[in-house]
Amino acid sequence: MVQTFVIEIKPIKMIKKLFGMASTKEENGRGFIPSPIGRKFGVDKVSGFKKTDFGGKKYTGDKRVLVLCTEEQYFEMTNGKLFSTGNNVQETMVPLMHLVSAGFDFEVVTPTGKPAILEEWSVPQKDEAVLQFRKKTKSKFDKPLSLKNLINENALQDESKYIALFLPGGHGSMVGLPHDENVGTLLRWIEASDRHLVAVCHGPAAMIATAVNNKEPNPYAGYKMVAFPDKMDKQSPSLGYLPGQLPWFQCEELEKQGIEVINEKITGATHIDRKLISGDSPKACDKLGKIAVEQLFKELGVK
Repeated sequence: MVQTFVIEIKPIKMIKKLFGMASTKEENGRGFIPSPIGRKFGVDKVSGFKKTDFGGKKYTGDKRVLVLCTEEQYFEMTNGKLFSTGNNVQETMVPLMHLVSAGFDFEVVTPTGKPAILEEWSVPQKDEAVLQFRKKTKSKFDKPLSLKNLINENALQDESKYIALFLPGGHGSMVGLPHDENVGTLLRWIEASDRHLVAVCHGPAAMIATAVNNKEPNPYAGYKMVAFPDKMDKQSPSLGYLPGQLPWFQCEELEKQGIEVINEKITGATHIDRKLISGDSPKACDKLGKIAVEQLFKELGVK
């Protein structure tokens, strides 16, 4: 019986490999990156970034955006295989490019201050604007702040220079961050102090961290947002984008905590609910960055 199963499944593996649908073992590491087909349809060679001058408006103050990144590279699937992930490059850079162009500086933070991990395979290789921005800001991601230290030093106060928190996407956002008590503390502070939260794709996964060692309701319960749909993640292994099924799904967990995810497809949708600004995927990042700027301009009275 076992031998029959092996004989039947080998041709399937061979066919998937032949048609570029098998996850690819990374060259230097323990994990897998998306299959050739997965990268073809899931990774843009050129991002959707379209430069704008925001009608000549520009912020000149000292308020900054805090960018919460993962410091974890590997995400274990239910079959034991490791997905080599991190934060998606396009989803991280494109919104920040608009914010910086509008006059806002940003600081990167990881749970313990280890370097931020970015999905190298997600780089839009033919997008010179993204490539140059990443090169220019590389040191911020290589030497981030420590969230643990920020909290221990009691740096999250009303007078803090941070006006918004940005949660970039990438499956790496589902590793470490959602189960970190300090991430929950940061998110509760953002909401309680009436600051903006910007999240895209799998970035919202970090929002469930508010439940770690805390029985109070999620401060974003009752909010509506868009995110990467669970049903797309459940289909991803069939194309080899993921090397196996995810052990949990972000939208299911967000819904359990009272946050309503209103999209079922990837359309490049964005949504604003009070001070929660969200985007569903890389397709949303250009618009997400622009509406985030406009909301911050409105908050700060930039004319």
